[in-house]
Amino acid sequence: MDIAKAIGNNIKYYRTQKNLSIQELADAVCKSRATMYKYENGQIVMDINTLYDLAEVLEVPVDHLLYQPPMEENAGELKAVPAFFTGLNRLFTYYYDGRRKTICESLIDLVAPTRREEPAVLPGLESQQKTVAPGETNFDIRMYMDILDEENVQICGHTYTGRMTHYGALTNMVFQNYNVRLEQYIISVPSPYIDGEQKWALAFGISSHPLMPTSAKLLLSKSRLKKTKDLAQQLTISKEDIRLLKLYNLFVVL
Repeated sequence: MDIAKAIGNNIKYYRTQKNLSIQELADAVCKSRATMYKYENGQIVMDINTLYDLAEVLEVPVDHLLYQPPMEENAGELKAVPAFFTGLNRLFTYYYDGRRKTICESLIDLVAPTRREEPAVLPGLESQQKTVAPGETNFDIRMYMDILDEENVQICGHTYTGRMTHYGALTNMVFQNYNVRLEQYIISVPSPYIDGEQKWALAFGISSHPLMPTSAKLLLSKSRLKKTKDLAQQLTISKEDIRLLKLYNLFVVL
């Protein structure tokens, strides 16, 4: 992995998202246009002060500009990890966006197991932190939603950081959208102790256009899937989904 090139790609992506030219970004951090061009193309490595200056101008956390390798394979061998997640360091997720008539692909990286046993805590909720019950296992996670470039997953619609907690019968992932602070995104995975290549989950978050809370059925996969018509049909709300919704008066994913 060319780390300098990966960082340069991230800088270029966030620069274009803010509609800044190379010259405008260079001026903002007191660099020449030629130097900024070399940063974006991975030709030279920037110093740490410049990296922080760029993150401030682009209004993203510093780690969003960095290359983020997935968790080491053996990190998944911790005790109390249910079968579906054992040895796993990366997941692909899919849901069908009815507004755009397309499959939305995201990627979740298990960055690392938490060094201290603590529950998922979002910014501003630290005072509500409680001790972890026996059997819980936590992981720091990162999600790249609506991937736009398969080779550079950081180039995506939204980025999230959060915590995954295994409770035995249920796995919860709680994320915070860095750029849209009002949004917390939650994924609940039922029966994670049953292994397989794929698993259904329920996702909840805040949608834009229009702004509203939504829930969706989400397919988790250990490998990347092709966006076929068959996959789109699986992701679309089915007659069985509607039957269960009417039965329970709740939207459920089993």
